[in-house]
Amino acid sequence: MKKLLFLLLIAPLFSVGQITKQKKSTAVEVGTAKNFGVEIAQMNKIPGDPDYYFITYGNLKYQVLDKSESFGFKDVDGAFDFLYTSIVDGFKNKEDQTLNIDGGTLSIQYQMGSFRFYFISSAGVDSWSGYITKKQFSTLFGKKYNKADFKK
Repeated sequence: MKKLLFLLLIAPLFSVGQITKQKKSTAVEVGTAKNFGVEIAQMNKIPGDPDYYFITYGNLKYQVLDKSESFGFKDVDGAFDFLYTSIVDGFKNKEDQTLNIDGGTLSIQYQMGSFRFYFISSAGVDSWSGYITKKQFSTLFGKKYNKADFKK
């Protein structure tokens, strides 16, 4: 009986499957918006059919906590290019943009030649990034900055 009890207590220590090795991420960095070496936002892409893009940024909602947030979308029907041109149009027209994306609502808020992401998740949780300039925006989307793109 003692041996059976001892075996029942020790058996869980040898069980397998609780901890597994993490698979390598297939995410590829598209671009990073930095200000004096400090990362404001980073865009990554997970190749697939369709590709999946996600943007990670430091949530400036909290002044004490160093917390990152992200939002993402599938590149269906040219969603990547649509987001890019929507932000450029906002720069040209000096108008805030509001877009529905997977998992919430994304607002692009403009101020003095820059913008920030303001994301409200479908659960009602809001977060926002630091302000991003036109050059940083082009870098974030992996494109070369062209001043003429932002003129009316």
